[in-house]
Amino acid sequence: MQYGLISLFPLQITRLFGLVRVIEPVQVFDGRASSWVLVVRGRGFTKVLRDEPLPASSLIRPDGWNTPRPLQFPSEQVAMAYARSMGLLPQRTNLGIKE
Repeated sequence: MQYGLISLFPLQITRLFGLVRVIEPVQVFDGRASSWVLVVRGRGFTKVLRDEPLPASSLIRPDGWNTPRPLQFPSEQVAMAYARSMGLLPQRTNLGIKE
């Protein structure tokens, strides 16, 4: 299935109004390799978190740098860490400490 994209600001607004049910990492395959994206499931919608390119990123990706694309992560742990750092998921309450 194909899902639409949602930017971080509208996502925060929908969370404020209580329209977001769950944000979860999902593995996707693009034919060559797999990556992870954050899927937002809400009341009446399912969207994928959009990558917000920096204005100077045209130096890195000259072809279509401003086209909408999903924010991709190399692993599930990196996706979860990003979601926690942006305030999309609650912070971890227990940490594993070796003694």
